[in-house]
Amino acid sequence: MRKRQIKWTVIVFILLAGILYLGKIPYDEILRTEVHTRHMQLMKTASMLRQEKLLDVVQDARRLALNSGVKSYIETPTADHRNKMQRALINTSNVYGRYDQIRYIDLQGMEQVRVDYADDGAYAVADTILQSKADSTYVTEGLALDEDQVYFSPIDLNRENGTLERPLKPVIRLVQKVTDSDGEPQGLLVLNYAAGEFLNQFRALFPDLDQPMLLNNEGYWLLNAQADKTWGWLLGQPQQTLGAERPALWKKMQTTPGQTMELDGDLFSYQRFDAVNVATNGLSSYADERKLIRGISTSAKWFMLVQTRSPQWHVGAAYLRPWFRVFVVGLFLMAAMLVYFVIASREQRRVSRAAQRGQLADFKDLYENAPIGYVTVSASGLITNVNHMLLAYLGYQREELLNDCYFMDLVDDESRAGLEGLMHSLGAGEHEQYRLEMRCKHGERLTVLCSVSSRLSTSSMLTVGRCSVQDISQQVSLERSLERLAYSDSLTGLANRRHFDELASRELKRLQREGGPLTALALDVDRFKAVNDRYGHAAGDKVLKSLARHGEKLLRGTDILARFGGEEFTVLLPGATQEQGRNKAEALRQALAEAPVTLQAGEVIHYTVSIGVATLARPEETQLPALLKRADEALYQAKRSGRNRVCVAEPEC
Repeated sequence: MRKRQIKWTVIVFILLAGILYLGKIPYDEILRTEVHTRHMQLMKTASMLRQEKLLDVVQDARRLALNSGVKSYIETPTADHRNKMQRALINTSNVYGRYDQIRYIDLQGMEQVRVDYADDGAYAVADTILQSKADSTYVTEGLALDEDQVYFSPIDLNRENGTLERPLKPVIRLVQKVTDSDGEPQGLLVLNYAAGEFLNQFRALFPDLDQPMLLNNEGYWLLNAQADKTWGWLLGQPQQTLGAERPALWKKMQTTPGQTMELDGDLFSYQRFDAVNVATNGLSSYADERKLIRGISTSAKWFMLVQTRSPQWHVGAAYLRPWFRVFVVGLFLMAAMLVYFVIASREQRRVSRAAQRGQLADFKDLYENAPIGYVTVSASGLITNVNHMLLAYLGYQREELLNDCYFMDLVDDESRAGLEGLMHSLGAGEHEQYRLEMRCKHGERLTVLCSVSSRLSTSSMLTVGRCSVQDISQQVSLERSLERLAYSDSLTGLANRRHFDELASRELKRLQREGGPLTALALDVDRFKAVNDRYGHAAGDKVLKSLARHGEKLLRGTDILARFGGEEFTVLLPGATQEQGRNKAEALRQALAEAPVTLQAGEVIHYTVSIGVATLARPEETQLPALLKRADEALYQAKRSGRNRVCVAEPEC
């Protein structure tokens, strides 16, 4: 039995050793495939990033060419219009922050306006350092552009007065021909796109295990982990090429557009692309027919190359780990458990994927059918998604808004500042709320409460922004109604005593600063109780409304007319002398006496008022109660003197 045990143990170990050895071959192939798949996926992502960047530059150039400041200088090249163009170029540079230089060059190749970007923002360079670029390739190519075409230069390093700028600044120049209103060419807009941003983002896409590289069509490195190998053709190092370092790899890259390769144990993946063709494909809706981007030389063709060294792609291999020896020793005991765990792991992944799909469906349902509006915007503010409730709020169809409308277009001019605050909150990853006035499709205005949330990339750049939009029109209407109730008399619509005190306090402070008298009038409807007793309270209310309406017509916009209660009214005349107050009171008394109220039954009510006048020559806030008291006393004197008259209080001591 012992012999059989030893025999089968040996056989099993031999079989296991053979299986493990044979398993290592496909296992290594799996590792290679995973690495190459990762390479290809990341290179695809990098291609999309490159396309996005180049399309952004094209769109920036087109918007700038249509800018009113630029167009005004092209039409009428005056000094004032040149300043407007400078401001337009500076604003564009500051807003996007991706252009080292933006220039306007005339048809003779001379720089007319140039804006440079520095750490503290964009600025216009002095006229004395403007240069002639007539011999530059990009100027020659730009002058040959057809209408609506743009030109991309090959990537290189920026030069100033023929000398490479330090530190090195990779740059791609985009040239847009600009025309006047008659379609006649007037000059070129040249945008120096800071390609270093793209190179850094390209490098950041890849994990530490991989070494990403970019090469031009001649095999010179545009990006390499070893910085001293880059830009060899510009730095006097013609030997720094991939062809010189790895001729076999370079030869295969020349003959096969996109492939993988293993060389000396290292894994390589590469892809060739044409920068211009990529940008054109991104504009496929109209670029193929109109040829919006002018073709350039083969030096614009680049190669993406990713290298993973042998230790890095083997680093995750199970057979190199110490626990693997323990696993082999206990393989017989662990076989059943291994099968169990493999099946359990696969089932867990299946359940997890199903849960994720369910969560995604729930999220879509919550988004689309939420009881409030939702809108999703890109970093530029372009609307990329809306839900049903927002469409119902505004009266639009979905296709009218998606990818063709900016959030700013839906907001009333008075709410632009609030929306700018929202967009700033999105870019900063903050959560803020703002009230906005939105424009509906058919011209109505809708008051909404907007709350924002955002998703930022690893480099803190806005990836997507979401904004909830809640209709608060009824709430705003209620607030305004409550405000009216708090500050106005419900019958006449005039200011009540509380509002009168606030307005009077404000006027007193102004008069203390600027100087001038203050006059108060106290009004009371004569025999008002008799009107109520004879005609009813509804008729009395009509008399009070008539008094308020005629009083507002006769008073200045700065005068304050308030109802203190019952048939008592008070008028404050800022800046009016005693004599002016008397005249205003007399005019008011006479006008009301000549304004009878006609009831539905045809009856006519003639009513009069008695008015008391008091004046402060140098008003102070603490004197207001005394002023009103003196006006009341003058009013009572008018009542005692027979009513329907004006009495003036004695001047203040």
